[in-house]
Amino acid sequence: MVLVLVAALVVIAVRGDDSGNNKSPAATPTESPTAGPGPAPVQTLPPDEGDYVAPAKYVALPDGADRVGELPVKFPHTPEGAAAMAVASSRNAWSFDPAKLKAGILAYSAAKYRDAMAASAGDGATGNREFAGVPATGAIPPGAALNAWPIGVKWAAKGSDTVNVMVLLRVTSVPKEGAEPKTTLVVVPARAVWESGDWKGDPTDPMPLPDPVDIGTPKFNEDGWMAIQEGNRL
Repeated sequence: MVLVLVAALVVIAVRGDDSGNNKSPAATPTESPTAGPGPAPVQTLPPDEGDYVAPAKYVALPDGADRVGELPVKFPHTPEGAAAMAVASSRNAWSFDPAKLKAGILAYSAAKYRDAMAASAGDGATGNREFAGVPATGAIPPGAALNAWPIGVKWAAKGSDTVNVMVLLRVTSVPKEGAEPKTTLVVVPARAVWESGDWKGDPTDPMPLPDPVDIGTPKFNEDGWMAIQEGNRL
């Protein structure tokens, strides 16, 4: 199934298997109230049980030269800079807080789409709540959390000012305190365009997406993913 969340700088097309190998149902965003508590840290590498396959390629993506609030901006005018923008926006898109989603849209979306997409931030937050099993309206249940860790990236430059990017994420959600966390692998497509001295997201029609695969598996390398290295963390 394809889960469409109108929450990020792009229209996010999501395909993934959760830890129980169940397909994610399609979400229908509507409205969202307040944000929940911050998510707990999540391991980004699977435990090594003897069959772990190290990534064949790593990439240290550049940071932005400036920040808007907590969000990095002003990325280098390179394919790596475009990928860094897409990774930053994808990470920010998984939240119950419509204000956080709106901030990401305003920071990362192309000017011609920015206002319309910002107006959909509440819908995106509602879609995220439904994805995590949280009620679409009302207070966020105690212990509920949603967290996304980008673990892989690949891109194809379409000239100096356009780069198609795919980001592979491990998304962990908990619907309420005491519930078992669910981990879903997600592939997010994005098109980055160079605009006003920075990379911005240009919404694209859904493109064919590879099946999501976890880091540490042979398929991660076979599908051409590069592991994202950030400081001391992958």
